[in-house]
Amino acid sequence: MRPLARAGALACCLVSTWVPRAATAANPTPGRAAAPGLPERGDPAAVDEGADEEEDEDGSLDEIEPAPSVVDLADRMADLERRLADSEAAAVQKRPLVTVSGYIDGGFFVTQGNGNGVVQDLGPPENRRFPQYAGKYAWVFLGDLLSTAVNSRGEPADLGNLPGVNRQDTIRSGGTPSFIVNEVNLTTQAPVGSQALATASINYLPRSGTEFSLGDTFDVDIAQLEWMPSVSRRWSVFVGKMDSVLGIEYRERKARDRFGITPSLTARYTVGNPIGLKVRGKLGQDDWLVIALALTNGSMTTETFHFYDEIDSNAGKTASGRLAVRAPSGLVEVGVSGSYGPQDHARDSRGAMWFAGADLQVHHLGFDLKGQYLLGRAPGEEANAVYSPDHRPYGLRLNAAAYLEANLMILPYLGLLARGELRDALVWLGNPSSVGGADRLYVTKVWRATAGLRIVPSEHVALKAEYLRNGEYGGLPNIRNDVFVSSLVLSY
Repeated sequence: MRPLARAGALACCLVSTWVPRAATAANPTPGRAAAPGLPERGDPAAVDEGADEEEDEDGSLDEIEPAPSVVDLADRMADLERRLADSEAAAVQKRPLVTVSGYIDGGFFVTQGNGNGVVQDLGPPENRRFPQYAGKYAWVFLGDLLSTAVNSRGEPADLGNLPGVNRQDTIRSGGTPSFIVNEVNLTTQAPVGSQALATASINYLPRSGTEFSLGDTFDVDIAQLEWMPSVSRRWSVFVGKMDSVLGIEYRERKARDRFGITPSLTARYTVGNPIGLKVRGKLGQDDWLVIALALTNGSMTTETFHFYDEIDSNAGKTASGRLAVRAPSGLVEVGVSGSYGPQDHARDSRGAMWFAGADLQVHHLGFDLKGQYLLGRAPGEEANAVYSPDHRPYGLRLNAAAYLEANLMILPYLGLLARGELRDALVWLGNPSSVGGADRLYVTKVWRATAGLRIVPSEHVALKAEYLRNGEYGGLPNIRNDVFVSSLVLSY
């Protein structure tokens, strides 16, 4: 309790204990008559021994209670201090040491085709869409592996049976419409002293097994300690497995926090959970300047993409940061962010992987507008170098990844979503200058338009639906990979 509030409470208690007694002494019960032969109370003549006495109802005389002395007040103050301290200690003990929250995310999805978002560029060079890559890469794929996302995790409906690779295809629907429990989240938080908070988040994924084995799996996406060193709590220091600092989409990567369902085409580069150290703070009046800096094992990419190092493969570390400016009203925020460090999976720190981008947020009443633009590069393998199978770095030329999303709550329980986005990238494994060429190349020039509906009957229930219209451009063939997806999120 603050000192002033504490002193006020004690003073009130003291006044309440002494004033009634003094008032009783100064104002005897109405209708009470003075004893025969005694002057009325207040008579100047009452300056004798009877002046310190009052008549009781049975005619006897009692002494008037004197006002408390300084010593009495000090004793009472000490007693009240003890009582107040005991009350505060009891209140602290009743406060839960660990809080548990989470959500259940289930839904239904339908995809076009076989649920896969890529096709192979086959045939003699003259018949291929991109003949310039023939003879340099053993396999060339066109499209986007993650374009057919069916949940907030970004899991595709199907990864396809592509040659030369063995991937964990967690859903592998084959184009079949299906109900699905996307994930069950359990988040625990516990205070560590008065200025720190420990957080752990685990996601359970019910999936199909094969050959008498369970397919269910789980991942730990947050395991961090947040220390708030200042009284204002405008600065935080994080250590552990934590959220990204690139862009803004990481703030709503979970199904419970996302207005719609599916992540953007950009999210795979920015919403991962690296392990390391992060500092975040706000400066200026109304927190108009926001700063975040991090030093991590690897990039901020998602674990289920080509680039990610939870346990670092090299001695170098990745530095990243974001700087944002807020309007005085807090309705507009514009930021720039980026990262630079050794490429993921590489055993050495020579090749640099970097990302740079800008983001925008606008909020007014029930309307939100948010967008992001991102560029990135990674060199991949060196020519004719020898790599172990588990540590082959992918190359990346991210020419552009961008999205713009609008959310509108037209009623307290009903909202609409619209998002437009694109991704222009080359991702490869191996080096085309090596003897025998490189292994594989993914050519991506795709766009997506998403329309969504959100119904919130209560604070613990959200029902959402989206239609994803996927398209290709820049010489890529049209791929039948549109998706309808729905989600019911139950928070607790």
